[in-house]
Amino acid sequence: MPQHKGNTVMAVQDLQVAYYDNGHYSTVLNKLSFTIERGEIVALLGESGSGKSTIAKAVMGLLPPSVRIDSGTLLLNDSEIMPLATGIEWGRIRGRRIGMLFQDARLALNPLMKIKAQFIESLTYHKLASARQAVEIGAELLEKLGFSQPRKVLESYPFELSGGMCQRVCLALAVSLQPDLLIADEPTSALDTVSQMEVLDLLANLQRVLDLSILFITHDLAVASAISNRVIVLNKGVIEEEGATDSVLSQPTTSYTHSLLTARERLTVTSASENQGALSASAPLLEVKGLSKAFAQPVLHKVDFALHEKEIVGVLGQSGCGKSTLVRCIAGLEQPDEGVIMYGGEEISRLKGKRRREYCQRLQLIFQDARASLNARRTALQLVQEPLNYFKLGLREDRMRTAKMYLNEVGITGELQQRLPAQLSTGQCQRIAIARALVLSPKVLLCDEVVSALDMSVQSQIIELLQRLHKKFGFSIVMISHDIRVLRAFCHKIAVMQEGSFCEVREASDIDQSLLPHTQQLLKCSVDMEAGLLTAAMKEVAVASVCETERELVGKGGS
Repeated sequence: MPQHKGNTVMAVQDLQVAYYDNGHYSTVLNKLSFTIERGEIVALLGESGSGKSTIAKAVMGLLPPSVRIDSGTLLLNDSEIMPLATGIEWGRIRGRRIGMLFQDARLALNPLMKIKAQFIESLTYHKLASARQAVEIGAELLEKLGFSQPRKVLESYPFELSGGMCQRVCLALAVSLQPDLLIADEPTSALDTVSQMEVLDLLANLQRVLDLSILFITHDLAVASAISNRVIVLNKGVIEEEGATDSVLSQPTTSYTHSLLTARERLTVTSASENQGALSASAPLLEVKGLSKAFAQPVLHKVDFALHEKEIVGVLGQSGCGKSTLVRCIAGLEQPDEGVIMYGGEEISRLKGKRRREYCQRLQLIFQDARASLNARRTALQLVQEPLNYFKLGLREDRMRTAKMYLNEVGITGELQQRLPAQLSTGQCQRIAIARALVLSPKVLLCDEVVSALDMSVQSQIIELLQRLHKKFGFSIVMISHDIRVLRAFCHKIAVMQEGSFCEVREASDIDQSLLPHTQQLLKCSVDMEAGLLTAAMKEVAVASVCETERELVGKGGS
């Protein structure tokens, strides 16, 4: 871990921020103060809604106009004192002095610009290089970050790269400006364990080479243990405790920190035994046969898949292996190039118009980023009513009654039903997305990484919610996740995907007995992440694996 050098890069003093909510302001950060020293990696831990991202946005000048900064001072390099409530020339600070690495790298990149153009735009804006020099700087940084074909990456658009590759591109863009401080806001939460280890390794190496200070925002204790040497635990806008990572995570002094530690254990021991056992031997409810899909290059190749009534099947695989493309094809958002999708014995992959819409009621997809999938201008109640309005199911009063019932089922009650997505936490938005999917009484629920962006306690709540609803309503579930703990605790079977096809399908309780090298690698990475280990051997495995994936993915469509 980096050593504390006694030279303060950034200090935040008495930061108090309030959000406008239903006619009045509510304080979300309360007189918060902390420092980051040169060469230090500080992990900011806390549950969803604790104020972690608000801190990052405040010191980057990215808070929306409706947010009020009541007090707060930002010090950079012990010299400059800037009240955050007054006008600051953010153009000379943002990116150049404080870099930002966002959670969803693909959304952080301009989808209409090649990677090369984004390096040129960033470096020329800050007058650090000419256009020609910017391309060379980009190629050099991408090569250092593990890309075997950096020139080809520079000529690619963001959608042609996997999530892990986009995250490395964003990291290269951030460090190209040589900032004093890098803020990394949940940069690994949407990545598989192999890609997580790779990004953490790259960040640690950059920190050592550039003497870079990093504020690493995360809800994952294993990630915090692996990357940081100091931890700040945040709870409802107040610092609960802070100190050396090993000390805080092994011997917490507050009940809140202890609850964060036990939340991971609760998820691990969630009763999977209730989900095990023989299911109906009848014909599959949903069946995929020989499914292939290509963009510029193949993404899915001859995929065969079956889902029985009331069955829960998990799909495990690395970033870019085709998991999301598979469920998008099943949901009708992508048209397969070859193969068929059968529902109840009828082919649905070629249906269009009214017939296709009928099956949309039976196959519902829940997206990874719940907030982004919800209309920001509609309340929770309006959002859940919307599918009923679209399909003209029942009278207006019945639709409202049904929407309220499903919102109550997922724990969105009372005045929360009248709130907009921006006024709710990420976990609450995910609950609304679940209610919105269930309001049509589907037979199959397609869950695409529905808990990866959530903190451990909320993950447990959402998994337990899905288990309860599955038991009550009896729908089948396809659960995509890169987290083996989630799949082991929740699913009947786990299908392991590699390079666009399934390499094996096993009982969830039996997944640890797999002899397949690819599955063993995923399991080992998960175990090492849980232990907070980044051994040299695993780093080599991670880099080799991602480089191989990169060769397959560069130039093809996103998956």
